[in-house]
Amino acid sequence: MKNLVTVSFPAKAETLDQLKELLKAALPDTRSFAGCISVSTYIEESSNTVHLIEDWETLDHQAEYLSWRVETGLLELLEPLLEGGAASLKATICGPEHTDI
Repeated sequence: MKNLVTVSFPAKAETLDQLKELLKAALPDTRSFAGCISVSTYIEESSNTVHLIEDWETLDHQAEYLSWRVETGLLELLEPLLEGGAASLKATICGPEHTDI
């Protein structure tokens, strides 16, 4: 991995299927966005949380992508589906692997 980013989407129990459908529709654009190397999806069933494991060429690419998603209204679509609304979305920007540890 060049630059690791994880994003967690804690769905309301009754909206997990809707969240999965929304992400299924949105992730092709993520995967084709400039600088995106890959996006893998995992679901933590016990907490209704969808986790994305993303790899980006640079963190600048990821920041541009995030700005684009905000501008195009994805957070507004996520708001009613997430436990705690869009504010509960958690992104962890790790960056490059540290091979010296």
